[in-house]
Amino acid sequence: MKKFLKSFKVCFIILGVLAVFYFGLTGIHSLTGSLKNGSRENTECTTEERVFDLADVLSDKEEEKLRKLIARREAQTGCDIVLVTLNESLREYAYERQEYVAEDKYVMIYADDFYDEHMFGYDKPQGNGVLFLDNLHREDDGWAYSWLCTTGKAEGKYSSSMIDHLLEKSYRWSKLSPYLGYKAYINQFYHDMNGFGFVSINFSVPIILIVSLVTAVGFVLCNLGSEAGKKTTTANTYVKNGKVKINHREDRFIRKSVAQHRIQNSSSGGGHGGGGGGHHVSSGGVSHGGGGHRH
Repeated sequence: MKKFLKSFKVCFIILGVLAVFYFGLTGIHSLTGSLKNGSRENTECTTEERVFDLADVLSDKEEEKLRKLIARREAQTGCDIVLVTLNESLREYAYERQEYVAEDKYVMIYADDFYDEHMFGYDKPQGNGVLFLDNLHREDDGWAYSWLCTTGKAEGKYSSSMIDHLLEKSYRWSKLSPYLGYKAYINQFYHDMNGFGFVSINFSVPIILIVSLVTAVGFVLCNLGSEAGKKTTTANTYVKNGKVKINHREDRFIRKSVAQHRIQNSSSGGGHGGGGGGHHVSSGGVSHGGGGHRH
């Protein structure tokens, strides 16, 4: 019993070290981010609100949780972090500003204008920040679109692949609940801006540690009464009638047959897709970056 439990001692120690390392590094990033960015300098922003749930998909409690999380992440990143939800067609809105617009760019125009008109920006009006627009309405092409608008140092930081990753992660969590999807957006932005994205590729490190620990404990408990560790051979296992008995078996390779099949690839991603929008200038003359997602 003692030997069996002792064999898992190293695993528990490694899991503990990883947990301490992760939470310690997270704390350092949080502290240094807040010290580096200082206090917010933009005094011309037209609102202190950051969560605009116009589609009414969040509860009051969930909105308040997101506001508190955003306030902390803004200080740690030096960027305004804005969330907007809609459930309406943006076709007419987009065509009032441009002669022709593709369906997937309606959300881009709205998000850019929303950011500019409210003068968001941590350092100055229309400065450092990010806005995530999630429109639940399906346009004429049958798709619902979302857009990540980046401005200032966030525009310079984000590549198309990083935008795709953030939007895809938010989309996956939103399948469980909109709140979890928007929370993932805020936290992933924090990780990306602080160069901490390597621990948050597709899943949460704390969850991995907890699952690993539970799995290890479960394995130990399930095997306490098993035959593990007992001897399976004796001095007479390979002796018969006073002579050594060794069973000899072998597999003989006769022939080789190779089958080839063509694998069809699809860029649709099972009904949802993403893409970096690149750098562009909004109708208000402000430089933005961004990318979209459809589902």
